Amino acid sequence: MNKPIFKILASAVLLIIGFVCGTFYNKSNDEPKKEIVTSGSDFEMIQEATNEFVTAWVNGDAEGCANTYSENAVFMVPDQPSYHGRKAIKDRYVEMFNKRNDSTLIEMTETVKEVIMLDDWAVIRGSGFETRDSEGASGTYKWIILSKKQPNGKWESVWDIFNDVEDVE
Repeated sequence: MNKPIFKILASAVLLIIGFVCGTFYNKSNDEPKKEIVTSGSDFEMIQEATNEFVTAWVNGDAEGCANTYSENAVFMVPDQPSYHGRKAIKDRYVEMFNKRNDSTLIEMTETVKEVIMLDDWAVIRGSGFETRDSEGASGTYKWIILSKKQPNGKWESVWDIFNDVEDVE
């Protein structure tokens, strides 16, 4: 066999073998980790981030609420236009807290029910309950949040949507 042709054919065969092996080798690691969790360290960190928001909300701290969202977050509120970006979300909370009667004791809990983990992304499903003691009002709501884990380990809301199950009257 002619040596130059042999070298070309051998190179082509090795190239094809390399391509095929590279295509199939370790393919399972290319797919994101997907699992539903109801406990564990990421679940607990997400609940802590949720608690951080609740504390800020109860205290009327618009900045604290907004800081639980990513810079380009979208907050979708029932019967209102969406709020785009941390600043718009903060402004929404400022307006809401300015209308609130600060002498009313407000209690609020938000419970993370389950989390679908996708590497450093999480889809979070939860529910909340709010009471306003001096008004004797209470309400429940459900929510879904898409969060992203930041390099510092903190989870920030990217998309947030909720609906009222029972209105606070």
